[in-house]
Amino acid sequence: MAIVAEIEATLLGTGVGIPHSGRAQAGLVLKAEKPLLFDCGAGVLLRLAEAEVSPLEIGSVLLTHLHLDHVSDLLPLAKARWLLGERRMAVYGPEGTEGWFEQVRSLYPYLEELDVSVTAVAPGDEFALSGFKIRAGEAVHSLPALGYRIESGERAIVYSGDTEPAPSMRALAEGADLLIHECSFPEPYVVTNHSTPKWLGENLRDAGVKRIVLTHLYPQTIGREAEMVRDVRAALGDEARVEVGRDLQRIEI
Repeated sequence: MAIVAEIEATLLGTGVGIPHSGRAQAGLVLKAEKPLLFDCGAGVLLRLAEAEVSPLEIGSVLLTHLHLDHVSDLLPLAKARWLLGERRMAVYGPEGTEGWFEQVRSLYPYLEELDVSVTAVAPGDEFALSGFKIRAGEAVHSLPALGYRIESGERAIVYSGDTEPAPSMRALAEGADLLIHECSFPEPYVVTNHSTPKWLGENLRDAGVKRIVLTHLYPQTIGREAEMVRDVRAALGDEARVEVGRDLQRIEI
């Protein structure tokens, strides 16, 4: 009999670059053997504390892309670890991540002691980290961007980052137990580089995803959350569970 390893997902930030109450910028922490952080936007460092996760537990961070609402707490996280006695941290992200990090760090000479390794990840790359098997997929955004499929035993979680509802993301999400997917605007907004409910549901039809949590919510979604869920489900055409995510929500699969 195959061993099924449980994954705990905590949504740290479900918001965007425009602040609105109750939603920090992008961040997600997964835990099987030990915590693994995905994205690190403004407010994520505080949300980690509220989720009772120490900066010392976050040895690795995976970035989907380099927009500020996904990376602005990364250097503060590295500094917090340093202040607590740990110089090392590993960062994984799309091409350009190392140059960006070193340029930002260079503004603070006292942080030269930080030992941060950066690994470039390309769509299709597969690797193991923190007890997880991880596969990167291509997201469709305004700059190079990734989504990640994270597996432990027979369980699979997919995190989209920022993206249109692209065929590449559908392939990444196929059969997942949990899909945490951006859905930035409600209907009838027409956007590029982001997702809307009907477009997302249509892209995921027959993909076999068991549960979908909507995240990366602009202020235009306030008061329209239930409507967005209905629109995704109507376009999806199956019985998958769909909900709007909230900061500090914990999901076990």
